[in-house]
Amino acid sequence: MEQEPIENAIVIHPHLLQRFLKHGKDYANLLALYSFYIYHAQLQKTNQPLVTDEFTRKGMNWAIDRVKRIKKILKDMKLIEVVQKEKYYYVHLFFIYTKKKIEEIIGKSTTSQNSKESEDLSQKKAKAEKKSEEKIKPNVINMLDTWLEYCDKKKINYGKSNIKYWEKKLEKRLIIEQQEAIYKAINNNWKDFYLVPIEESKYHKLLGKSLMIDKDCDTLLNIGYFNKKYIYQFKNLKITTNAKPIELFNKYGYDKAEEKSAPIVTIVQDRIKELINRF
Repeated sequence: MEQEPIENAIVIHPHLLQRFLKHGKDYANLLALYSFYIYHAQLQKTNQPLVTDEFTRKGMNWAIDRVKRIKKILKDMKLIEVVQKEKYYYVHLFFIYTKKKIEEIIGKSTTSQNSKESEDLSQKKAKAEKKSEEKIKPNVINMLDTWLEYCDKKKINYGKSNIKYWEKKLEKRLIIEQQEAIYKAINNNWKDFYLVPIEESKYHKLLGKSLMIDKDCDTLLNIGYFNKKYIYQFKNLKITTNAKPIELFNKYGYDKAEEKSAPIVTIVQDRIKELINRF
């Protein structure tokens, strides 16, 4: 019997299923509504589909109170956000697998694509990722320019030695640390800005840690703060949220290095050492 290829498969991360399970009897409701939103996101080819409560009520065959209650839980879990555009309300899905990722998960072959098209798409993706990383990458010049503009406005004298001194202080510091130090100094009309030592920084201890929310956010590289939201740059992706760094990592953070100390890894390493010692 030949199996038909799976088109537009709905894939949900196991970690997210575990979070749904914590809601007891509402596990099935959360899974059903979240899947409903993903399904219509795929149909509309967007991560922000137009799915009103009334439309959902009819589609799910639920009471309107049930729709609103389960929707609120998904919002509280930071999995969706309601966005109003004119008179319509859209559901923004924060975490959704791309078509390519789904194909990788279900093992679907993509060899039917034209090789040139595939190459072009990969190049575009690489450029987009590089551009995304550049936005959150530590930028001494950008924050230093902000500080120098302030000094010029306040008629604070400075020379090359001052600039080198400030550059040194901003070097290898997270964007959010640079921002907090410089904006605090500007708001207080200071002639210099101050950064706490790295060992005393509340943010630097988070570098290198990972998050497991809906997706695995692998290894934190930097943190920024723009438009009243925190921007977290990881090796594999960037996320924007209202969640504060310490609270977010206390709740969802883990250390990749912990995986190396897992029992199964230790056993394998010991056996390899035994083999090496024999020879």
